Amino acid sequence: MKKMITILFAALLCVLCLTGCGDTPLPAEAAVSIVLGDHGNSYALNLSNPDLVSAVASAAANGYISVVRCDGQPELVSADIYAVPAQYRNADPQKLQNDARQRAAKILANLTGVKAEQPELDTLEALWTAVDSFDAAPDCQTREVIVIDTGLSTKGKLDFRGNLLSADPAVIADFLDEQGALPDFTGITVKWFQLGDVAQPQAPLSHGQVNQLKQIWTAIIEKKGGTVEFSKMPAVPRANDPADYPAISTVPLPPETTLLFDPTKATIFTEQQMRFIAETANYIDPAAAMTALRPAAEYMVAYPQFTALLIGTTATGNRERCLKLSNDRAVAVRDTLISLGVPKRQIVTMGLGFDDPWHIPDTDTNGNWIEALAAQNRKVVLMDAASQGAKDILHPS
Repeated sequence: MKKMITILFAALLCVLCLTGCGDTPLPAEAAVSIVLGDHGNSYALNLSNPDLVSAVASAAANGYISVVRCDGQPELVSADIYAVPAQYRNADPQKLQNDARQRAAKILANLTGVKAEQPELDTLEALWTAVDSFDAAPDCQTREVIVIDTGLSTKGKLDFRGNLLSADPAVIADFLDEQGALPDFTGITVKWFQLGDVAQPQAPLSHGQVNQLKQIWTAIIEKKGGTVEFSKMPAVPRANDPADYPAISTVPLPPETTLLFDPTKATIFTEQQMRFIAETANYIDPAAAMTALRPAAEYMVAYPQFTALLIGTTATGNRERCLKLSNDRAVAVRDTLISLGVPKRQIVTMGLGFDDPWHIPDTDTNGNWIEALAAQNRKVVLMDAASQGAKDILHPS
C-alpha cells in the first residue's frame, strides 16, 4: 500500500513541478472514488472493465482520484489531485493523453495491492468514505464512485444476515434514511461492478436474489439523490488462497418460492422472473423464464377451453416506444408458452405500455425514473380472457 501511495504522489509531484508560481490550472474534469472489495467470499477483482479504465484515465489526466478499501472497517487509502497547468493548455494533445494513460496504468496496476485487512464487510460504510473523500476534490465536471464489490454486507447498518434479501427495497432505504445512515449522493453517479459475484463458502445467489440485491442498492442510492449503473463483467477465479483473507460470515439466503398458477386471478410475471434485456423483448436467461411460465403452460394444456390474455407493461417513458416494447414482450411470453405446448389459439396478446391498471408512479417531479419503482412496472400479466377484468381492458367503455 505504501508503494501505491508513493507512485500516486510521485505522479502528482511531476505535474505540479511544471506549474509556475502564478499559473492557473485548467478546471478539473473528473473526480473518481474507487471502492475495492477484494475480500473473502468473493471472486477476484476484474480490473479490466472499460468503464473503470476510462474513468481512471480521465481523472488522471486532470482531476481527482481516491481509493477506498472495502472490508469490515473501510479506509481511505489514497486521495490525489492531478492538475494540468494553464501554461500547458496548448501542449500536444496526444502527448498529454499518453502521459495520462501511463499514470492511469500505474494506478490500475497498484489497485491489486488494496486487499481486505479487517473481518466482515461493511459496503455502506465504504460508500460513506468514498463520498466524504470528495470534500478534498476540486470542482469537477463529473463525480463518480466506482464500486467493485459483491454488495452482500455482513456488518453495520446494512447487514444482510438479517434476512434483508426478503425485504422491500424502498422500506430498507426509508429506514436507513430515517436513521441518518445514508450518505448524500447528490450529483454523484455510482457505477457498480461484480455485484452478487460471491464465492464459496458463501452460497451462490440466484438471478432473482441478485436482482433483489440490485434493487436494494438502487433504492439506497436514489433515495439520497444519486444515480446508479450496474455492469456485469466475467468473474475471475482467485489465484491466491481464500484463507489469506480475514473471515466474512456467510449470509443465509431466503428460499425461492415456486410460482403457483391460479386461473381465477391475474398472474404477474415480474421483471425479476422474465429478465428481459433492457429495451428489448429478448430474455437474458430463457431457461429461467421458461421455468417461471411452466405452471401456467401446464394448466393451459390441461384445460384447452381456457384462453389467456397476456398484457405487457413498462415503466414510464416515450408512449409509442413503450407500447411497442410492452407488446413485443407479451408476444415473447406467448411464444415461450407455445414452446411449452400451449396452442397459439389459447393466447391473446396486447401491450399497454405504462397505461395499465396496475401502474404505480415511477418518476419524480422532474420526470426522472425512480428505478426501484420503475422495475415493478416492467412486467407481463396473464389473465383469463373471459374474466370481467380482461373484458374491461380489451373493450374499454
